[in-house]
Amino acid sequence: MLRLAGALRARGHQTLIGASSRSVLEDVASRDHAPLRIPGAATLPGAVRAVARACREHAIDLVNAYSPRATLVAGLARSLRLVKAPLVTTVDGVQSGLRGRTARALISRLPDEVIFVSRAERERLAEDWGRAVGQVVYTGVELPRPGAIEPIDLEAKHGVPRDARVIGCVGTLSPEKAVGDAIAALVRLPDDVVLCIVGDGVEENALRAEARRRRVERRVVFAGASREVDRYLVSFCALLLPSRAEGLPLTLRDAGALSIPVIAADVGGVREVVVPRETGLLYPTGDVDGLVRAIRGMLEDPSRAAAMGCAARQRIAKLFGVERWADEIEALFARVARVD
Repeated sequence: MLRLAGALRARGHQTLIGASSRSVLEDVASRDHAPLRIPGAATLPGAVRAVARACREHAIDLVNAYSPRATLVAGLARSLRLVKAPLVTTVDGVQSGLRGRTARALISRLPDEVIFVSRAERERLAEDWGRAVGQVVYTGVELPRPGAIEPIDLEAKHGVPRDARVIGCVGTLSPEKAVGDAIAALVRLPDDVVLCIVGDGVEENALRAEARRRRVERRVVFAGASREVDRYLVSFCALLLPSRAEGLPLTLRDAGALSIPVIAADVGGVREVVVPRETGLLYPTGDVDGLVRAIRGMLEDPSRAAAMGCAARQRIAKLFGVERWADEIEALFARVARVD
């Protein structure tokens, strides 16, 4: 959201960013964007009034909601004729089940247009809901200048031997991320291969226990959550994504932007980022044998891995560049604002 606001502001548009979280609002203000405090979930009428007041005071031409609740707030303001500005909802990570049905009721009725950040999610919800809505616009990713990111000193920080070959997982340690598959694969890899896990979550203790059970705890680094993810990424020979379920993984795009080759489970929107055998390697989700083969293939042919990393950066620049993203969003917003 902040990246898009910055790209649109650079094109002469004014933006106002609303949130109920104090930390988010502080982050918004620290980046020189105009923040708007919106009351939390327990005060829906207050949230509706806050949005209506902001639209009047700032002469807002369009509202972009980033959640079903934000869609409800802005949609109610419109239904009550407190707001005239058209409404666009951006969909990312809508769940199935009861929450999904509630989201369907809101997203299919209230917005003038719906943006999906991946084809996989749009298709999943079309199957779940019985019809397709909206269109796909990929979120833009910044491409750092080659060599601009300094690798983490893994030896100094985590005791990793200087000559180790480090593969990494980045993300929340939750069951669907299946990081345990990476630990299981490590057992069957050469002793100089180290797995670095960046992130925290409910699975951390279980994963630590699994590493001990498999007697590879000395070759597994739990780096915890970090604000220096890019520096970890450029320290890896390859990024692993062994997930059981995914939308459009941001980590894969970040790795590609840094020319880091990836090995990923073939699930969700992964193929929207990774071209198999060109920008990375894919394997069937849950297939540890396939994961081991992919890691071995990547580590045994460093020149091919480097070529895949370079191809990944080119693909990210083409499909996920910030300017392309801003072009598509600007055109969509202009079209919707004219229709209303």
